[in-house]
Amino acid sequence: MNDNHTQYYAKSKREDGTQELVRDHSEKVRETAGVFGEQIGIRKTAELSGKLHDFGKYSESFQGVLKGKYTHIDHALCGAAFLYCLIGNRKSSFRYQAVMEAINGHHDGLIRYADLEMFLEESLRSDDPVECNHRKTAALAGKKQYQEAANAFLKDFPQFTSEVLAIEKEQKMEEIEESIDKMLYTRMLLSCLVDADYTVSSEKELQKPLKFEAAQCLKALYEYREELKKRVKCSSDVSALRDLLFERCGEAARIKEGLFTLTAPTGTGKTLALLHFALQHAVEFKKKRIILVLPFLSLTEQSYEVYSKIIPEILQDHSQSELDDRQREFAERWESPFIITTSVKFFQALFAQKPTDCRKLHNIANSIILFDEAQSLPANLLNATLNTVNALCTRYHCTMVFSTATQPEFKFIQGVSWKPIEIVPEYPMMYKKLKRTQVEWRIKKQKQIPLEEIAREVESEENVCVIVNLRRHAVKLFELLKNGHCDREALFFLTTDLCPEHRSEVIRKIKKRQKAGLPCKVISTQCIEAGVDLDFPVLYRALAPLEAIIQAAGRCNRNGRFGVGKVVVFEPEEEGSLYPPDKWYQNAATVVNEILSRENIDINDPKCISNYYEILFREYAKDKEALTKAINDRDYEKTAREYKLIDNQGKKVIVPFNKEMQLYKEVREELLSDNLTPGLVKKAAEITVNTFEKEIEKYCEQAYYFDRKGKQKMESGYYVLRTQYEYLYREDMGLQFEERKNENGLIFC
Repeated sequence: MNDNHTQYYAKSKREDGTQELVRDHSEKVRETAGVFGEQIGIRKTAELSGKLHDFGKYSESFQGVLKGKYTHIDHALCGAAFLYCLIGNRKSSFRYQAVMEAINGHHDGLIRYADLEMFLEESLRSDDPVECNHRKTAALAGKKQYQEAANAFLKDFPQFTSEVLAIEKEQKMEEIEESIDKMLYTRMLLSCLVDADYTVSSEKELQKPLKFEAAQCLKALYEYREELKKRVKCSSDVSALRDLLFERCGEAARIKEGLFTLTAPTGTGKTLALLHFALQHAVEFKKKRIILVLPFLSLTEQSYEVYSKIIPEILQDHSQSELDDRQREFAERWESPFIITTSVKFFQALFAQKPTDCRKLHNIANSIILFDEAQSLPANLLNATLNTVNALCTRYHCTMVFSTATQPEFKFIQGVSWKPIEIVPEYPMMYKKLKRTQVEWRIKKQKQIPLEEIAREVESEENVCVIVNLRRHAVKLFELLKNGHCDREALFFLTTDLCPEHRSEVIRKIKKRQKAGLPCKVISTQCIEAGVDLDFPVLYRALAPLEAIIQAAGRCNRNGRFGVGKVVVFEPEEEGSLYPPDKWYQNAATVVNEILSRENIDINDPKCISNYYEILFREYAKDKEALTKAINDRDYEKTAREYKLIDNQGKKVIVPFNKEMQLYKEVREELLSDNLTPGLVKKAAEITVNTFEKEIEKYCEQAYYFDRKGKQKMESGYYVLRTQYEYLYREDMGLQFEERKNENGLIFC
């Protein structure tokens, strides 16, 4: 090709017939990536990545792609290879390796330098077409083609050589020693590059969120809180503690950016106190956004309901959020002043490999991150998670608050430096003053108690809740009560066998009966322990991790209306495992049992909680071996695969809940016509049940979707009950696959 006459284009022709040159596109991406990189201290490095990311488009093969002559051509590898050739003996520098990883991965995902290097060398020396790391053919091969591309590139950018060396003047990479820090740095760099590339390529002006007016929001918070205090009456003791927590959060917000914990019992107003800290901190240190991270979807809705009365614009970014085009753009980039998201969305992005998942990361920098229910983090990810959180705070100017009533003592985990500032140092006093329950540990008196005995005790209570670890235990208890002397109108079943809308309806009925002073007997699994505002004078809890027991106790005498509530902790006498498959859950329950064999546990004493976590973390806290190895190897793909907050999500079944039958019929028809879409999944979320049923194909038909090209039919993991089995979804107990025979020999469920 003759460089003097050849024009190299970056994209196909626009509708008006014009076509963007590689030179112009690369310069725009360089400039935009630099702006994004500025906020994390890597402007020059981000600019270099932007300048080189489309180097492979200076090739006959890629220009042939634009003309429709070729397919499966990879241009990304070539920019990395060109840099590899230029840096010579600097190849061992992590700084340059990160740039090469980002350039190579800006379309198909990050690949570690150790695997990438052989492709770079082969592409540079081989005159034959090279199949590169994404099973595509590299756009350039051999010295001659690279020289021609370099000539064209340097003609467009004659000052380029000095830019290669400029990145060495930025932050000292020698300070980044651990693989996990290096990987986060590369993901941040990829984020700047990808966001710049996507933004420039869209050729439309970015939507602008509302300006973050933290001071105005702070004023609105004060006004809202004063109004709330007039409407909601509580005891003087509770009011004083809520005021104390609110004030302490405002005071701590003036401390410099970093890592904080907020430890306070349920009922002390953490929701507003956390917001007070965040807004005041944003005012003091000019933070650009607040990100609220929550483990459960039910909590996101509750938090949005409160915060939306104070914050003028909130982006909800989670699996069930309905986003318009403007909001969708903000969600892809996290370009919004206030974001509510889930633990899965937030933490998995920090360990992601794909460009679309990493795109938002640079916008996390200089943010305030509020993580509520901190005890919910999976134990086999703690080391990786906490070390990454430390990096966010120390390198990327984030402030992060771990908030919970049962603050985990992460300092006892080996390999983790955990030195947060506690926002409320006098929190033990708060627990003592707010003691609303007395725990009866039946574990010490007798090893196990038959569920039949628990059922008899429940029958004698007017207003009571039993929380067990397993669905089958809940089913057995419910049927014992239903077939006993219990008024069926007073009996309720709450598990994830009920679809979300069904659970909401049951909770509404319970609240209505309680308000009317009518008897209520509730059998539930752990689904009631977070984000469910129910209150009982008596509560039974099957032996579980201490944090779960404390969460359950939060549903007992929650509002202090019953004097001192009664919590009974017992171990069921049942065949088989007494715990979910999660080994950590069982280990944590075992630690509770071991402590009780020596001494009493006061769930209102933070010292007892700290002692529990010390034993638990010292003996059992260890990351998954596969995850640790992947991080040590700097293997992005395996790290993303192994870092999952929910390992096995089961299968999703769309169910015929009677109050939503019209929705069910509409969804069912679309599903079975192979029309499963993200929109339909969200539409059906309220009538979807998660199940681990092994023989699901017997009872259900699977829904399919088509791949992006609309050609190949793909399994979805979503199912709908076969018509003859729709009766398996029951009004009292939700989805029950197990068929049983009644005394007449008829099959029922």
